[in-house]
Amino acid sequence: MFTQIITPTEETIVLEVPEELRGHTVEVILSDLGANGETSPGNRVFSTVEEVHAHFNAVSIDTRGWKFDREEANRRR
Repeated sequence: MFTQIITPTEETIVLEVPEELRGHTVEVILSDLGANGETSPGNRVFSTVEEVHAHFNAVSIDTRGWKFDREEANRRR
């Protein structure tokens, strides 16, 4: 994983891709960090895969025994 924080001054920017990512499909996300340059809680950058798993496994919902009711879902109120 590669993270780089920049302040662009032009419409077009050039990113240097690390050797280990060349030839791979990568995702580039642009996010405004705000005036103080800090990420909001929803824009957290994870350092390790373990942090990602811990974050997304923090909440779990037990749906055993629940049955989807299409009629109820489509009922107009």
